[in-house]
Amino acid sequence: MIRTVLLDSPSSLFVVHPTRSLTGLDAACSRVTVSVTRADFDRSVLEQIDDRYDLLVLDWGLETPDARGVLDTFRQHTSDIQILVLADDVPGDDPVDRGADELLVSPISDETLHSTIERLLLQGAYEEAIGEFFRLSTERALLESELQSGLAVTDQYQSVVCDLYEYRKRAAAIRDELSSDAFDRTLRRLLEE
Repeated sequence: MIRTVLLDSPSSLFVVHPTRSLTGLDAACSRVTVSVTRADFDRSVLEQIDDRYDLLVLDWGLETPDARGVLDTFRQHTSDIQILVLADDVPGDDPVDRGADELLVSPISDETLHSTIERLLLQGAYEEAIGEFFRLSTERALLESELQSGLAVTDQYQSVVCDLYEYRKRAAAIRDELSSDAFDRTLRRLLEE
């Protein structure tokens, strides 16, 4: 079954895992399209960190560089990124307690991995859409006040109202695709910020 792609642009994944490439993500069976970048282990992973990524897929068993340091650095530099940790065994130090959004422990089927990636990307897109919706709502309220004061902001007001409508529609479409559990997690994360 082919699903409708929900996001306007491809989501960007950064994979810090020596064996999983994730190049097999099947866009035809997905609600998101992805662009996958693998870490270059011949360079410093820390130098490869930037804010263009939507999801980090991290091997918790990495020793060089240390997976804990990679997670901590991503959280410090790109707090909006979703982080998926893959582990061979249940770790003694829980990566979710350190800021990861999800932990999958081997054996991990491709279906489970792909559905988890898709869910995390949708949750991140929902958070972004809701954040923009609230920002635009605040801007609209300010512009309404300025309109009532007689300022010439009608065009700007109409533009903001159109954008507000689009973000509300986008958030609703993404919300409809999230399970109740995924939506609850997303709301908890939004309320923590």
